[in-house]
Amino acid sequence: VLAGAYRRAESPLKTIARQRTATDFRPLSVLKLGEFSGLKKVSEHGEIKAMTTGEAKEGYALETFGGTFALSRKAIVNDDLSAFGRWSEMMGRAAAETEAAQLLGLLTQASGAGPVMGEDSKRLFHADHGNLAQTGAAPDESTLTAARKALRTMRGLDGKTPISATPRYILVGPELETDVEKLLASIYATSTDDVNPFGGKLSLLVEPRLTGNGWYVFADPAVMPVLEFAYL
Repeated sequence: VLAGAYRRAESPLKTIARQRTATDFRPLSVLKLGEFSGLKKVSEHGEIKAMTTGEAKEGYALETFGGTFALSRKAIVNDDLSAFGRWSEMMGRAAAETEAAQLLGLLTQASGAGPVMGEDSKRLFHADHGNLAQTGAAPDESTLTAARKALRTMRGLDGKTPISATPRYILVGPELETDVEKLLASIYATSTDDVNPFGGKLSLLVEPRLTGNGWYVFADPAVMPVLEFAYL
């Protein structure tokens, strides 16, 4: 019962995050390797020149979460409505809510700017990273085009090499769910002007704990993860 309730209450944020396993509570490191510089022409004498790459490191550590509740024998005997039978379900939901709060808190930290990154001491969403819209606007064809372009033109740690980030998910709160559903709907177009360029291209994720009109576009976490979480 508890496991079923936990799965039903899981946050869609786990869909855009990479899962990892830890063997203890010591700090975990996430190493980000940059791209190698381009291949150099081999000289007539066979000289092969060394290549360079950059790297950056982020880190976090596991914490333990838990809780208890007590039932007396008398309370159990007098439970005509079987209310206590739902407590295991409620505990499953509480576990899922705790996980969701951790991931959401990371994503929305500092008024939505995200955590400070180890590579440059700037927030995750920052104008210098090219992943923050200069002006907030609701999702439509033009703003979604700008978000897709921002991902497509992302550069590696060297600031030059394209990393070819392909948009996969759009994450919104309940306020924008219907609007984005319409925006992503595939239609039978009778003219080129009616073609929906985003039909079937992005998967919609709705996080009920997100408030306001903020929205995010993510690549596949299996290829380019932004969030990571771990279990012991």
